Parts: sequence; C-alpha cells; structure tokens
Amino acid sequence: MRILIITNPVVGIRKEKRAVVDRVRARIEREGGSVDVAFMYERGVGRAYASRAALEGYDAVYAAGGDGTVNEVASGMVNRTPPLGIIPLGTGNGMARSLGIPTEPDAIVEMLSKRNIRTIDTGTINGQTFLATAGIGFDAAIAAEFNRRRESHTSISQYIAIGMKFYLFKASERLTIQVDGRTITRKVFGLTFSNTPQYGGGAIIAPQARPDSGTLIAVLIPKLDPFRALPAVKRLFDGTIDRTNLVEYIPFTRMKVTRSKPGPVQTDGETFDSGTTLNVKVNPASLRVYVP
Repeated sequence: MRILIITNPVVGIRKEKRAVVDRVRARIEREGGSVDVAFMYERGVGRAYASRAALEGYDAVYAAGGDGTVNEVASGMVNRTPPLGIIPLGTGNGMARSLGIPTEPDAIVEMLSKRNIRTIDTGTINGQTFLATAGIGFDAAIAAEFNRRRESHTSISQYIAIGMKFYLFKASERLTIQVDGRTITRKVFGLTFSNTPQYGGGAIIAPQARPDSGTLIAVLIPKLDPFRALPAVKRLFDGTIDRTNLVEYIPFTRMKVTRSKPGPVQTDGETFDSGTTLNVKVNPASLRVYVP
C-alpha cells in the first residue's frame, strides 16, 4: 500500500495532533506500506495534491485535520478510484461523526488498517463540493466569524458563543426556491443543505439525512423567539429536531435558491462569498471512504 497523508500546518506543529499522524504512519510502514505526508500551506493545495495522487499511483489518500481539511482533500477525490481515509483532528469532526469514524487514536489506526470502504454521495453548491453540510444565513455567518478567529484557540463553546451573538443581531431573509418543478418563497434565518445528519460537535440538524441516499435534505430554519429557541437547541443535540414543526425539510436532488443580496456560503465549515443565485445538487455515489 502506498498512502498519501494530506494535512494542515497546525497538525505538523501541535504535538498531540502530529502524534496521531505518526501512529497511523507507523502502522502502515509496519505492515509493509509506504507513506508520504503533504502539508496544505494555502487554500486549494490539498485538492490539487489529492487529485494528482491517483495519477501517481497512490492506493489511498488520508485527510488529517478538521472538516475543512477533509473537505478540501475530498474535493480532489470525487469520482476517482483511491478511497479517502479520514483522520479526525478538528473541533467539530462532523463528517467523521456522521460516518461513525472514531476520534480516539488507537481506534483510528485500527479502522484505517481494516480498509472497509463505503461509497457515499457528495454535494455541490455553485461548484464547491461539500460532504456533510453547506448553508447560507445563520450557519454561514457563524462559520465565517469562527474562521476569522482560527489563529487563536477555537472550541465548541466559542462556536456556541458566536452563535448566540448572531442569533440576537442577525435578521432573517426572504428566499425564492426552485425545486422539483415548483417555486416557493420562504423567510428563513438559515438554510442548510445536508448530506449527513450533523454540522459537527454533536449538533444534528437533519437526523433523516443519509450520505448514500442519492438525495440531499434542505433544512429551512426560521428565527424563533427565545422561549422556543432554547428547547430547539436541546433537540438539536439529542437528535430529535425533526420531530417538531420548528424547521421545514425538503428532500431534493437539484435546487436553485435566489436571495436578495450576496453573502457568505459555508461548505463543511469553510466559507466563501457568493452572489444572489445558488445552484445546489447531489452527486450520487461519487466518493469512496474508509469507515468502521
């Protein structure tokens, strides 16, 4: 086996994260394989490394880091033969959690050595790939602020604090949505497109989402008053938000969303600025991933 591990500089600097990568590497080499490690020193490099790996004869590509790192590496592997191995070392680890991938070092090493492959769907929004979720409005605003603070230590508690700030001060927006031959309008606080159940950190926004269903789930989130918002947060973390009438779910394969003004879009926690028109679609059975 010839493996390429793609990671970010933080993993190379922080001893506890680097130690996990070293353990994975040692196991591969002990089993007679070879390992190369590449660092993503700027945005887009990880995708290029991963895309080139199949041409250079690698048997698999591992992404070591958080959801953003996994997203970038996976973006270069869509519809390619080598499987993706996920070494979850981030804050939320939404994709890993949704696939049942462990976060404990020994369990990660054992999972990757078994080489069990699951073929899953991916999504795109205006050409940008996402594995777990993408979105606009509330969650995109939170992700953009969270990423601006990335140089300092970030945590789930900080993410929640940012969320509370935006809940208080961000307004809803009216969207026009074209899906399945019909056009609807909705006033929403956030719109999430889910390929898997959760954002990360245990926040389960679409419990019914399955990454091999051939469809995505659009989650339309209104701005709730505080008395309804607090119970909704509890349900978000215990996986029962879909048992309420607080959010609206629309399964789809293609969707066009028009908003009144440009704004940020989040894809697996990474953000980019986009215009007023968003085209979202599912890419069925487009990525091979190592799972337990």
